[in-house]
Amino acid sequence: MAVLHRKEEKIEVVLSKLPKDYTDEQFVETFIQLYSKDWGKIKANYIKQSQDKEPGTIITMPKPELYLKSVLTVYLENNAKKG
Repeated sequence: MAVLHRKEEKIEVVLSKLPKDYTDEQFVETFIQLYSKDWGKIKANYIKQSQDKEPGTIITMPKPELYLKSVLTVYLENNAKKG
């Protein structure tokens, strides 16, 4: 199940609000401002995974900030391949 729905659309909106030389931190901050409900879902999903795990099990989802940075990286890589 996808944690973040309509990723590409939301990433494009966030990027449109940022300067060309934005940092990953600025991307995360702007995402949180624009999509606070989605941010809450990302955090809740991470917390649920970390609480439900069996001892010794690896959590498959990265921390929320790293998750967003990863989503951005994949988006940028896919766009670079297209263009």
